[in-house]
Amino acid sequence: MVKVYSIPDCPWCEKVKKYLDSKEVDYEDINVKEDLKGREELIDLTNQTSVPIIDIDGNIIIGFEREKLDQFLNL
Repeated sequence: MVKVYSIPDCPWCEKVKKYLDSKEVDYEDINVKEDLKGREELIDLTNQTSVPIIDIDGNIIIGFEREKLDQFLNL
């Protein structure tokens, strides 16, 4: 399962989501600005609130790192 923790108007969040869309990867977009449970989940995972954070089956990527995305998604 892929989760993208993001906020609206975040250019790096949009880059991550567009990249995943281009690779036809299904993901859950969690808007941590509006979703309190999602924000708490993000803090539990990373001890921070910066975005984007991508969780791929427990593998955490902070920011838009194409190489790590490809590695964890086997692309």
